[in-house]
Amino acid sequence: MLRQLRGLLLTDTGRDTAIVFTGSLINLALGGLFFILAPRILGPENFGLFAVVTATGIMAINFANFALDTGILKFASANNDQSKKILSLAFKAYLIIGVAVFLIGLIIASPLAKILGQPQITNLLRISFFGVIFVLLTNFFIAALQSKKQFAKASIVNISGNTARILLLVLGAYFFTVNLYFLTFLYYLVVIISVVIGKFFVPLNFLSEKTPANLVKNFLGYNFWIAASMAISSIPIDEYLLVKISGPIQTGLFAAPMKIISAIDQLTGDFTRVLAPRFTSFDSNEKAKIFAKKTIPVVLVISIGIFLTILIASPLIKFLFGAQYLESINVYRILVISSALGFFTTIPVSIIIYYFGKTKDVFLMSAIGIFVWLIANLLLIPKYAALGAAWAYFISVVVGIVLFVGYVIVKFSKNNGKN
Repeated sequence: MLRQLRGLLLTDTGRDTAIVFTGSLINLALGGLFFILAPRILGPENFGLFAVVTATGIMAINFANFALDTGILKFASANNDQSKKILSLAFKAYLIIGVAVFLIGLIIASPLAKILGQPQITNLLRISFFGVIFVLLTNFFIAALQSKKQFAKASIVNISGNTARILLLVLGAYFFTVNLYFLTFLYYLVVIISVVIGKFFVPLNFLSEKTPANLVKNFLGYNFWIAASMAISSIPIDEYLLVKISGPIQTGLFAAPMKIISAIDQLTGDFTRVLAPRFTSFDSNEKAKIFAKKTIPVVLVISIGIFLTILIASPLIKFLFGAQYLESINVYRILVISSALGFFTTIPVSIIIYYFGKTKDVFLMSAIGIFVWLIANLLLIPKYAALGAAWAYFISVVVGIVLFVGYVIVKFSKNNGKN
């Protein structure tokens, strides 16, 4: 396996993976530092509320994103006229959808807060809906750069926002009293810096391009099922049920270790983007299989690395979040096992989306997983609170592995090509 790893590192995929993971690790270290300081500053109760607000923002972003960034990777990877037309369409769509989500958010923030039994977070939710606009533009610039395999520049766009967030948090803590409102403003508004950096790397000289109706149809049609999958997957069922049934303290005890897992999940997403251009380019099952087999050692090593952090769960949680979060230790153990297993889905999901192009099937399998996740949360949270939410997450990951891996095995056994 070591020989395979050395060989892979010398390929374009290996170099791109190294760039992406280096950038991701820097970005995760900066983002992780923020989510180490935030729970300590706010305590479990207020951090639980902050987690609900940010989870709602992430849900809004995934609904608004409409998988346009995935479509960019699929349709704009070549330097041709089609690429410019796709970028023009995606940029304008991001702006329109972002503003629309913000306006809808202004209206639904109050009733949503009341449904969750936390009316005091109404204005915080409105801040998160406003931040959607800038996050979407950041997603556009990152996807545009990644579609051209400019992974280092894409990493810089991400890193710039997290760097500014940490610097402003430190300055704010020194000069002011940092509270829930300050952290929420800071979390979303620093994304403006990423937008500015992204604009510097990606000149908007394609905005005058007109996208033909057939290309619009193909682009949006491809995106639709991925968007639906991402949207339903991003609904924070666990945190909504926790804050409603068990209260904000249990929500905070679950959300703190979940932020570590979210960082790992970002690595998963970044690795999938490295695989995307390769699987898109293949025209036979044999080529896709060979590349997938070459990638397995990398996935295995990363998954084992994630899993081994279970050995330091107790000192890690104490060090990162403090004595207030001791109940989070077992939550983290369950979540990290889930995340290590979940990393194995990067290859089959990439094959289904980028090689077979069966985005509707991804949605259907995701919907099954979400349904199981919902039922598990409803059954486990009332009795086990934060631990119940962690076990529900584990169950949903196992279901996802079975569905995605099984699909690819069956598909390869039946076909000689993409269809």
